[in-house]
Amino acid sequence: MTTDRPAVREIITKAVCGKGAYKYQRSIDLEIPVRHKTIQVLGNFVSNSAIDEAVVVDKPFQGKTVRVRGRYDVHVWYAYDQETCAAKTTVSFTEFIPINSFGNEIVSNQQASAKIIEKPRCRKAYVKDLGNKTVIRVEIEQQLAAEVLGLTKVKVGVLPQAAGISQTVKGRELTAPQASETSTISPVQNYYFDLKYDEDLVEDDDDYDH
Repeated sequence: MTTDRPAVREIITKAVCGKGAYKYQRSIDLEIPVRHKTIQVLGNFVSNSAIDEAVVVDKPFQGKTVRVRGRYDVHVWYAYDQETCAAKTTVSFTEFIPINSFGNEIVSNQQASAKIIEKPRCRKAYVKDLGNKTVIRVEIEQQLAAEVLGLTKVKVGVLPQAAGISQTVKGRELTAPQASETSTISPVQNYYFDLKYDEDLVEDDDDYDH
């Protein structure tokens, strides 16, 4: 006894072949003019975060990664000698996100995309004396995610064409019922009969009296 199995075909399509996410931390130093004494940090803010580039890169001992390049602005407000001042710097960053690949199939024309999961934020800001200069060190944290798309070969099953869902009874077509929350009519074989009284039915042409 044989069973009908769907035919299998191979198609080439663009699909997501791997994803990854990672949280990064870095320290940013904003140099303070030497004339400023008794410095105290009053506040900080990170703005204008953006991603400029995402590229697939194979790194030794790490495998497939996505190199992400982007930028953001760091603002710091501080007090010195009974005065207040603001400092700003634009940070350009390059990060490598490890990618978890799906399957072992061969993928061509690989493309990468990245997005910011958590915007850069300041975890801590404090004054640090480096000897020849004084800086405000800002510790930044951010989370990035990336995915790799490419052309890959996929196997799909081809099913035989399904039978039509319309049937005819006594010359009248029955169609599938429309979903209704208030309907209480019970379906018969998944269809509703279009019931009419005899006097509403049009007589056949042969019996019609011209």
